[in-house]
Amino acid sequence: MPKTTKDNTTELLRLAITGLDEQIAELQEIQTQLAAMVGRPSPGPAVEAAAPQKRRKLSAEAREKISAAAKARWARDRKAKVKAQKAKPAPEKSKLKGKPAKAGPAPAKKKKSSAKKARPKSSTQAKESEAEKVSK
Repeated sequence: MPKTTKDNTTELLRLAITGLDEQIAELQEIQTQLAAMVGRPSPGPAVEAAAPQKRRKLSAEAREKISAAAKARWARDRKAKVKAQKAKPAPEKSKLKGKPAKAGPAPAKKKKSSAKKARPKSSTQAKESEAEKVSK
């Protein structure tokens, strides 16, 4: 390996990667030799297995069928939402008709005159009021 200064970290990293690649290549060579001795085919490199697969191309007819099916599904969903919205307000209105809205507090009862409440009737006043009721 060539000598480099410690300040040049990118060069050091590049050299480290190169060394690791060489070691990996050596190990893969040894693996294929051992697999041949045992009679087992060596597996392909892992990099090829992880490669993305090509996307399938759909025909124009297939795309149209998928599009039509999606549009039909969306239309069914919209109709179901409209029906659900129409069905909800109807029960709410019937509930409101059954129970009138509260206008405010209940009307207060008439108060009796405070003069009668404040003083208890004396025995003479009670007799006089009874006499007046009888005479009427």
